[in-house]
Amino acid sequence: MTHQDYKEENDALRQRVADLEKTNNELVIHNMQLSQKMDAYYDVRRRIHIYKELLARHTEFLRHADLRSDDELMAVIESRLELEKTYENPDFSIKELAEMIDTTQTRIMELFRNSPLYKSVEDYLDYLRILRSMYYLMSKREWNVAACAQEAGFSAIRSFNRKFQDAIGMSPHEFRKLLDTHPSFEEPIEEVSDY
Repeated sequence: MTHQDYKEENDALRQRVADLEKTNNELVIHNMQLSQKMDAYYDVRRRIHIYKELLARHTEFLRHADLRSDDELMAVIESRLELEKTYENPDFSIKELAEMIDTTQTRIMELFRNSPLYKSVEDYLDYLRILRSMYYLMSKREWNVAACAQEAGFSAIRSFNRKFQDAIGMSPHEFRKLLDTHPSFEEPIEEVSDY
């Protein structure tokens, strides 16, 4: 072998070493990326486990709604009704409410019997419907009063008019005229969409 042959072979070996080092570096980076992905995978698995435990606890809590204090139960009812607005269905009743919050009708009746504000579930639902109808009367000026009542969950306009009068001290028509004659009444704040 000549000196030139050794030099060429040496250069080829150096190139081979450089290629292997480059491949090694790429493999190290790839392994680091895989390691990060594995860490992320295990982190996700850990979070899933934690959320499953929280969900199980929450589900267990909901199953024992009858054991909650009146304040806790009322807070659950208020938040669910505000979120889902099921009271806008005129057929929504205590039966559906009990199913919605996973408790008994008896427990809900007991809650409202002890309530200083509402005599019954129906009174409470009417209160929510009247508030909702006021929102519609203010924000949906193109709708007539009957449409506002219906959208709020009242099935009969006469019943709506009477309950509105009792609650507000004026008829829905008078309320709307008041809005029209007093420019200080602003449009209601737009509802925030559900998260």
